[in-house]
Amino acid sequence: MSTTEQDFTRRISGLRSLQEAYAIPVRDLSRQNPTEALHSLRETTSQSRPEYRDYLNEAVDCYENRCYRGAVLMVWSAVMEHLYQTIEAQVGGVKMVEAANSARFGNAQHYKRIKKRDDLLYLSDSNFFMICEDAGLFNKNARLLLIEKLDLRNRCGHPTKYVVAREETVIFIESLINNVLNGAMLNWPRSVGSPKPSESSEPT
Repeated sequence: MSTTEQDFTRRISGLRSLQEAYAIPVRDLSRQNPTEALHSLRETTSQSRPEYRDYLNEAVDCYENRCYRGAVLMVWSAVMEHLYQTIEAQVGGVKMVEAANSARFGNAQHYKRIKKRDDLLYLSDSNFFMICEDAGLFNKNARLLLIEKLDLRNRCGHPTKYVVAREETVIFIESLINNVLNGAMLNWPRSVGSPKPSESSEPT
């Protein structure tokens, strides 16, 4: 064996010893990421408010049965309900959202005054997100994230031939859980189980 071959063999042996001494388990991302997404979904479901817990329970059922369109739609419903509740729970929240609504859309034909939480249902999701940003519920980055996820929600919620993949569903679920349902990108607080403010707490 030449000196060069001996040196190469010695280096390989050294690398093998180093690997054995500091071994790091190889993670199968195709399996582990979906498992983590399901774990996040289950954990969030267990801590969520009763008003939208059923949506997340159904999302778990859909995901486990590979009904990914259904999982996307149920998680989206939970996200929207969470935003509505956050506005309702914020002192003066509905009035702040209406002020933003009036400023942005007051002269538009489709303008509808927001007097109570249920009036939010008349807004399109994209317009709702713009108003929420204007009111300070979240910033531009959060709005762009929601608009991005809205695109997938619409492809799953309308009669198209689009087939959503497991990996795409995983990204959708984890992103919305980590950034919206868990409150990371929301500026208005909403602790789990916090009581709704009374109507009298709204400023006049």
